[in-house]
Amino acid sequence: MPSWICPSCSNVLSLNNHIWACSNGHSYDVAKEGYVNLLLVQHKNSKQPGDNKQMVNGRRAFLALGFYQPLADAISYIFNQHLATITHESAVSFFDAGCGEGYYMAQVSQYCNQTDLQIEFSGLDISKFAVQKAAKKYSNNHYAVASTFQLPLENNSQDAVLQIFAPSSELEIHRVLKSSGIWITVNPAANHLFEFKQALYDKPTEHKAEQVTPQEFELSQQLNINFVMQLTEPEQRENLLMMTPYYWSATAEKKQMLVDNLQQFTTDFDIRVYVKT
Repeated sequence: MPSWICPSCSNVLSLNNHIWACSNGHSYDVAKEGYVNLLLVQHKNSKQPGDNKQMVNGRRAFLALGFYQPLADAISYIFNQHLATITHESAVSFFDAGCGEGYYMAQVSQYCNQTDLQIEFSGLDISKFAVQKAAKKYSNNHYAVASTFQLPLENNSQDAVLQIFAPSSELEIHRVLKSSGIWITVNPAANHLFEFKQALYDKPTEHKAEQVTPQEFELSQQLNINFVMQLTEPEQRENLLMMTPYYWSATAEKKQMLVDNLQQFTTDFDIRVYVKT
């Protein structure tokens, strides 16, 4: 079972009759889709934080067509490499901090289904709509609605934490990772979706990736994944646009021009693997 802790008192949660409860009497019902909501009202920054239904549905439709498969394969390979170093444990924990509708964690779990190790896959997202989608489709994995800045996980409980285009607390990642665990981050590299910038700005500039290694971590691996996509259908282009900040910054007119006219898109991902020091 996942290593959930109570968001109210940080005590360990135990599952009994579809209710997660701690020794202090705090309890959280399992939703019909199979996830648990561990996001306290006072930790919400809006009534429905995170991606809305339209954005979640757009991302699922886009990713389901395999456009980002090379990225999913790279992440899966990195975790599989790490599994080869784990020889002293019978069970392994993989956590997706900002899991969205569950695509990447599902890809990793499928990639690793040949191993003899028992692997527990769990993740969270602040968007209830995203977690509902994830839990319903990928019922073998475990999901919670929660914030990446307050991970409802036990200390030193995870062998790997994945973080894709999601903000988080470095201290929280450090707290929940085992001493031998890895933190896999994915962020936009210099030319990621540069076509969007060219269409929106008079003087588009390359994205500058963060170069500072988080405190109490050491960079053990860094790689770049880039490829060109041909999106022939307007719906595909609109779904990709909804996955980016440009969806909110562009005017309705410019967004429609993007959807109508652009067909070729450059991806550029910066993948880094950190270990605790």
